[in-house]
Amino acid sequence: MKPIRALIVDDVPLARERVREYLKDESDIEIVGEAANGADALRLIASLAPDLVFLDVQLPDFDGLQIAKRLPEGKRPVIVYLTAHDDRAIQAFEVHALDYLLKPFDRERFARALNRARAQLRGTAAPADYLRRLAVKEKDRTDVVDTASVDYIDVAGHYLCVHVGKSVHLIRGSLSDLEARLDPARFARVHRSAIVQLDRVKALAPRRNGDCDLLLKDGGKLLMSRTYADNLRARLGLSAP
Repeated sequence: MKPIRALIVDDVPLARERVREYLKDESDIEIVGEAANGADALRLIASLAPDLVFLDVQLPDFDGLQIAKRLPEGKRPVIVYLTAHDDRAIQAFEVHALDYLLKPFDRERFARALNRARAQLRGTAAPADYLRRLAVKEKDRTDVVDTASVDYIDVAGHYLCVHVGKSVHLIRGSLSDLEARLDPARFARVHRSAIVQLDRVKALAPRRNGDCDLLLKDGGKLLMSRTYADNLRARLGLSAP
């Protein structure tokens, strides 16, 4: 099996060192280069064609998010963004980032992002690495919800709403962090504030602005942002409109 070729981009040497340290024992990962600014990152991506890029959002010459926008979509590597600021997560996913690691991230969180990259690049998933159950507090008890029973998850204020049939369970946390722990073969981001289980989708109803209404099998409806439309259609095996 060919190794996954990775590029590390961060203007802080200690940050690059941390990524190197977390990758050193991963036998299927080959670090092909490093860059400390956006210009060098673009040059190395063009010349080395890495499979995976660990990319800092805030670089000294230009915004790291602009790198993805400057790359032809067909030649865009899998991108995991690194940042000390959590206010850029939405923008990161709007340029189809695979994951978004908030510094200082630990080895466990990094490993989850790496496993997601492996799954996408290899076209396989490692079910043991993904959540099979969610613990939700209900008054004086804690209920266990199988992720297989979840229809979709959306955001309400400081809570995540886990929709299971007619029931809604509230949990705390980040939607992006939860997405990283869900099996990407079964769940997909459809909006900056919503994730859906793919087999719950019945139909797509396009809007004039490029967004879509997702019609669910239980009669529910979700808004899908046009940012995520191409990815979801591909995941569902649908052709572009």
